[in-house]
Amino acid sequence: MRKIQYTSNKERYIMSAEDTKTKTLPSVWNEPFPQSVTQPLRTEAAKRFRTLQLPETKEEWEKLRPELYRKTAEAMRLKIDRSSDLDYEETGSIRHDGITIKKISFRAAPNRYVTANLYIPDGEGPFPAILNVHGHRFQGKVAANVQSRGHVFAKCGYVCLSTDVFGAGERTTTHGVPEYHGRYRGASLMNVGETLMGIQVAESMRAIDLLQSFPFVDKDNIGVTGASGGGNQTMYVAAMDERVKAAVPVCSVGTYEVYVRSLNCFCELMPGGLNFTEEYGILALTAPRALKICNGVNDIEVFSVNEMLRSFNEAKKVFRFYNAEVNLTHEVLNRVHGYFPEALEAAVGFFDLHLKGVGHGMAHQVPDYTSLPENDLMVWQPKTAPTKLKSMIAWTNEKAGELAKNRSLEKDTAKVKDRLTALLHGNKTLNFKNCIEISEKDGWRRFSIEADDVMIPVLFKKGTNDTCSILASDINKTEFANSRIYQEAEKAGNSLLIFDPYGTGELYAPEFSMHPMPPDYHNLTRHCAWLGFSMFGIWTQEFNILADWIKTIANVENIIFGGLRDAGAAAIYAAAVSNKASGIMTEKTVFSLNLAESAFTHDAATLALAVQDILCIADISTAAALSDASICFIQPIHGDGTVLSAEEQKVFASAMKKETELFMSKSLVTILD
Repeated sequence: MRKIQYTSNKERYIMSAEDTKTKTLPSVWNEPFPQSVTQPLRTEAAKRFRTLQLPETKEEWEKLRPELYRKTAEAMRLKIDRSSDLDYEETGSIRHDGITIKKISFRAAPNRYVTANLYIPDGEGPFPAILNVHGHRFQGKVAANVQSRGHVFAKCGYVCLSTDVFGAGERTTTHGVPEYHGRYRGASLMNVGETLMGIQVAESMRAIDLLQSFPFVDKDNIGVTGASGGGNQTMYVAAMDERVKAAVPVCSVGTYEVYVRSLNCFCELMPGGLNFTEEYGILALTAPRALKICNGVNDIEVFSVNEMLRSFNEAKKVFRFYNAEVNLTHEVLNRVHGYFPEALEAAVGFFDLHLKGVGHGMAHQVPDYTSLPENDLMVWQPKTAPTKLKSMIAWTNEKAGELAKNRSLEKDTAKVKDRLTALLHGNKTLNFKNCIEISEKDGWRRFSIEADDVMIPVLFKKGTNDTCSILASDINKTEFANSRIYQEAEKAGNSLLIFDPYGTGELYAPEFSMHPMPPDYHNLTRHCAWLGFSMFGIWTQEFNILADWIKTIANVENIIFGGLRDAGAAAIYAAAVSNKASGIMTEKTVFSLNLAESAFTHDAATLALAVQDILCIADISTAAALSDASICFIQPIHGDGTVLSAEEQKVFASAMKKETELFMSKSLVTILD
């Protein structure tokens, strides 16, 4: 091979005619087997819906309730920081259609400010208040549909606070440029020990602090509502904050069980939630306060009326304990997904009864309103926000930097390895169960290996020396066959063991991803997380299981773990916790599991790298140092796919050198362009 320099200053390799000849690898099975992934997940989720049911007596419930509250707060990493004041600021005020709208910001936590609109009725008050939280509206609080609730509630005699959730509205990477707060941005919080759900709930609780600080607000009559992701926030805020007297979640209530076979956002993920409760447990935490659930009859499965009723009927038991069955109601709307006028009419009637003590709680007609241009309601005009307004990316990067400093203080290698092992195994420690050899094909021995309920398709070819390279790609085997690490292992005469990691290759289905070409594993990552383990953690266990297994069928002394892209990261962490590999090779693998490090793209790295709390223990440089192996990084990349520059490679190498010295490691690191 020879190197060629491109004008972009990225080095690429030009293959020889022999190298560029496309190689293919045979399949292990006669047809793909994604059901081996989906069926155990769905069965386990279905079991938990049935076994986590709520108590049958009030005494049992009141014993369970504080424990359920504690576990929920821990799972969502809920942190309410009132160490600093709210630092309330108004940047403008609009008189419109008989109400006043203030453009405001407040501090929810150190270094985290929330932008919002405060809708105030005419009159002296005090008025009941409603927190209005939005879902997946990129424009946040100023979107017409979100505005509608502020206008209507204020005209109906309520103070309404409409906030921008973290990562949306004015709280985006570039102020004034709308973007989605989920996917890599939302998932990045998991890796630094937070969750988007937990931050949203904490900020909503601080928003209630703000509402109660106003003299024109009736502090004892606070409601909350929202749709979709905002409906999820509504449900959790009502569960976690007893100051919420009435709540109306719209097109959001279903079951956790259906979450494990369907699509929703990282803002709606509570990692490990199905270890201790179902969604009905969250609804029950609101009892005996008032809760009205609105779902559309034409919504998708995850928010379907059928799934809502399963949770509703179980939660109803707890409301009965308090003779408060009338406080839990539901309404089925002839609508698709969204906060439509019918839902708003239902919410106003419900809030009138429970926050004002008037009416019968039934839907009634609401006043007309006129939406304002979005820019008119922005707290700061586009690209003029002060530095205190940090984006999710900026805040997460700061958090990642703090964690890196804390990691540098830990010198107990065994302790770090134990913590990392526990994290990677999560709620699913795999054990070798069975191996079936299938007939040889194209010179490859084919094996179907079972590790508990996980299937692993394996190809094996004996080499000419006593070293075996265990290799994987995060997409499929054929792609891997044309990689440099495969070619190097083949030229060296190593035995070759190639496998498809959990959920990839012969185990893959498009339903695992939001963007299936190439796969991003958005959905499968979330499904695993609900059950308390990570896709990435399964990959690391598979490397180590196969390392033990191959020594039983082949005469090999040395093991090399190798991986393309995300599988390369898994190879490093697998070696870190086991020391079974004497060598590691990665190609086009991100240099850090800080998913906020750059603009991650699914064609460079997948959401399999979303691992709750991973950066609290070890980033890639730490894991490399823990492995005691010789490690070769080929073209390490940023999350957007750009290759590290020469200077960046030096910084990366320096970080690994410091960590090897910290742990007195024998790791030897090479970085190749």
